[in-house]
Amino acid sequence: MGCDIHMFVEKWDPVNNDWKKIGKVFFDNYLASMFIEEMGETFGLDENDSWDIMIKYRDNEPPSNRTEQYIINKYLPSRMADPSIGWFDAKDMGLLPYPYSESPYGGRCYSLFGILAGVRDNTNPMIGGMDYPRGVPTDASPEIEDMFVNWDIDGHSWNYYTVGELLDSSYAKMNTEELRDIGIDPYFFNKALPDLLKIGDKDDVRIVFFFDS
Repeated sequence: MGCDIHMFVEKWDPVNNDWKKIGKVFFDNYLASMFIEEMGETFGLDENDSWDIMIKYRDNEPPSNRTEQYIINKYLPSRMADPSIGWFDAKDMGLLPYPYSESPYGGRCYSLFGILAGVRDNTNPMIGGMDYPRGVPTDASPEIEDMFVNWDIDGHSWNYYTVGELLDSSYAKMNTEELRDIGIDPYFFNKALPDLLKIGDKDDVRIVFFFDS
């Protein structure tokens, strides 16, 4: 049986002195791929052209022609479910799911799982030199606490890191080739970590995660 990670992000609120869970702000390539497939069927675009348009939508870049203008300004918004609507409800409504996720990373890389929490792979040292996961933060946001209760024994190896702790690790200083050489998905350190830095100060943003098998 495979093992999946469930990763979420919290940001420190200095006004209320607590951690707040971040919502759907992370572009999800898997969810976006549904739009790519539909654009190909609807407009006869190849995969590369469809992705170019989707990235322009994501980055608020101006369209290059009328077709792109229509897709970006009209078509995509009309086919996209509201962020509050779940996957299956969106399908029932004849819409595609909102292409952003609460998770900065949802891949299945056991070497990454190993350095984050000692799960499935102990080939490389864990981040921070810890021998075991820390568990759920004692000051976790209510949403994270609810997940911990609801998942019960089906969710295990709970752990968390501030962005600062991740940046201090040797892995954050490796290039793509070096990460691949030790079996770690470069996406987490090359893309997800920079995205987390956009949310706030490195010590005021943290990931909280667990595994489901």
